[in-house]
Amino acid sequence: MNRRLLLGISAVVVAIVAAVAVVLVTRDDGDNPSATLSDALSDEQRALIERAEPSPDCPDEPVAAPDDESLVALDVLRVDENDCLVAATEYVAPDEVDDRRAELLEEPGVVAAGVVGEVGLDEEDDRRDDQWSLDRLGAEEDSPDLPWPDGHGAVLAVLDTGVDETHPDLGDAVLERRHYPGEGEHDPDGHGTHVAGIAAARRDNGGIIGVAPRVSVLDVPVRLKDVNDAGPSWPTGLAWAVNHGADAVNMSFGGPIPAAPDVEELQDLEVEAAAVYFAVSNDVVVVSSGGNCGPSPLTDCADVNQRQTPSSLPGVIAVGAVQDDLDLAGYSTRNEDIDLVAPGGGDLFTGVLSTYPGGGYESLQGTSQAAPHVAAAAALIRAAAPEASGDEIGQALLDTADLDRLDEGDREGRGVGRGFLDIAGALEQVLAGAPPATSPPADRTRTAFVRDDELFAFDGAEVGPVRTIDPGTAVRWLDWTADGSLLVGADDGELFAWDGSALVEAPCGWCSESRPAFLEDVEVEGATGDFVVGMDYAGTMTWYDAATLDEVASTTPTFPADAVGTKTLLGAVGGQLLVHESGGAQASERVWLLDPASGAAELSADVMGSPQAPIAVAADGAQVAVVTGYGACGAEVTVLDAAGLTELAVAPVPEDLILDEVFFNGEALYATMEVAASDCSALQPDGLWRLDRGRWQEIDESPIGARPLEGIDDDTAESWLVAGIDGQGGFNPPLTGDPSANELGPITDGPWATPTTTEVPWP
Repeated sequence: MNRRLLLGISAVVVAIVAAVAVVLVTRDDGDNPSATLSDALSDEQRALIERAEPSPDCPDEPVAAPDDESLVALDVLRVDENDCLVAATEYVAPDEVDDRRAELLEEPGVVAAGVVGEVGLDEEDDRRDDQWSLDRLGAEEDSPDLPWPDGHGAVLAVLDTGVDETHPDLGDAVLERRHYPGEGEHDPDGHGTHVAGIAAARRDNGGIIGVAPRVSVLDVPVRLKDVNDAGPSWPTGLAWAVNHGADAVNMSFGGPIPAAPDVEELQDLEVEAAAVYFAVSNDVVVVSSGGNCGPSPLTDCADVNQRQTPSSLPGVIAVGAVQDDLDLAGYSTRNEDIDLVAPGGGDLFTGVLSTYPGGGYESLQGTSQAAPHVAAAAALIRAAAPEASGDEIGQALLDTADLDRLDEGDREGRGVGRGFLDIAGALEQVLAGAPPATSPPADRTRTAFVRDDELFAFDGAEVGPVRTIDPGTAVRWLDWTADGSLLVGADDGELFAWDGSALVEAPCGWCSESRPAFLEDVEVEGATGDFVVGMDYAGTMTWYDAATLDEVASTTPTFPADAVGTKTLLGAVGGQLLVHESGGAQASERVWLLDPASGAAELSADVMGSPQAPIAVAADGAQVAVVTGYGACGAEVTVLDAAGLTELAVAPVPEDLILDEVFFNGEALYATMEVAASDCSALQPDGLWRLDRGRWQEIDESPIGARPLEGIDDDTAESWLVAGIDGQGGFNPPLTGDPSANELGPITDGPWATPTTTEVPWP
């Protein structure tokens, strides 16, 4: 699995949405929970994991928990000389954890070592006498026949309290068990047997029927709160499951993520992130319960809607729970980590009936019960389409989830992700070979905005958080790949790249001096690819791989002999770079087109003064608008033909106004402006303007920011994303589906967007 759906919901206050990702990027030891999860592994750690080859012959020797309860379990993941990823546990004194961890990380092959936090079961208790959950998923009521394949040939790993394999309804289901010293009863709690039955209970034996009644189960007992105290941690169990051929994994448990994790907690998360990365990079679909920390008064979480692992980790499909009437259950966590929902039972009366130790049956409820419906669906799809990748299966589960089946009020809030599980629809998409929906159509607008200190992105269908912005730091520049699969940007001190789920950041010493530019499929110093490039005041250009932000080259452009002024990079247009020259001997100042391959500048055009605002480039790359002047007051906008820098229009900014941003809407040029104070600083917003026949005409005085959108996946094909005077974000005309006004919130900076191919009328 290589990435989630672009701009899928799943991050700081999120999800998911989200979609499936395996990219875990360079570490950021700040206090941002999103960075904690998505930045947990370094490039070296990922490369080491990618070297590992899953095999049941890989060593696995769980260590018995010692009688000394003061000792701490330190989990270690390493890749040995045979390219096996080996999971092991050591028990050390609390004051020796840091030293021992440091020693381990010095050993060749060690990926991560840390103390895995305590996790508990995501369940609620009650009873019910039938399997309404299968009815809601599309099975004929009371019929043992299912409208999808039975999962024969696929392997589902159940990481839980264990499975009572003697249950009549689980007769031949358990393929293999990971035993551990001192394990005692195979399911001392009943939770694991219940989860296994939802997924894999056999048909035609007088009991219930599972979602995938012929799938094979790997029984992987793990250490859970108050259960299996001597059991192994879940990351070591996950590594074992991958080595033993799991196609999908269910993890119906979770532990809270600290709001401000310290260094040790960040290090411990590496073990969890590494285990998930090992799974998803080997085509295993990883599913987890999303948590029972909803607003119901019956929940006992420390914080309502708190985030937890493993459901928040990149690569994990997080599942929320609905009742039999398909309303979101009160206990189900409502945050943006949730990717989709499935039957989990109601708050008080309606549970999900499944197997229980001793040959019995119980009705339980919780996101624990919702998750195995999704995990079983992933397994049966793999059985029906053995060549399908984990990414294709996970993406199909998300693409086909149905919001319309849920209560309208639930659709407008968090906690339902992409909607209600549609097994038949997901199977149909995989069998049809539908490509993962990671690249929106070329004519779909991508946009981004800041809410408080968080950058969010919108792809025409969903809002997703990108990164936290340090207070007092502004977003200076944003751009997107043509297919929308990558967002790149910069603030005053850092570059960043976001692929819809994983965030990469890199320090940028020149970012406070000039804006970067983004070029796709260009040649630089013999290398061809997608690059972010910046120029310092000395004229040196630094090139970065757009996806990783690794520095790949440093070049010095060549200008004619009379171009002696200071150079400032303005951006990219038509596959070339646009550079401003000022302070030279010539009377007027100029902009130059610079060829990235040769580094030579040949074409130029005269402009008035230095840059006053970011440039705007039309969607087809044929026009570029440059804002220059000898100060913010009295600036003018020059519209140039991008191919030859021929002047198309020159428009002075109206008196007593300051131009904030310019952008193309089709071939028309729009701008947001502000009233100028006596010292030429911005006094107050002055709305939206349009350039008509060389003169600026005010369209509406109310927006402080606005961008036109096209290609929206909604009944409304075109709209404007608007930040009003009060800052509240909204769509005009309104969208009939997501995202809701709550998801937009107050827009404190932006929005920014890719230009539309045709003009979207102002409503």
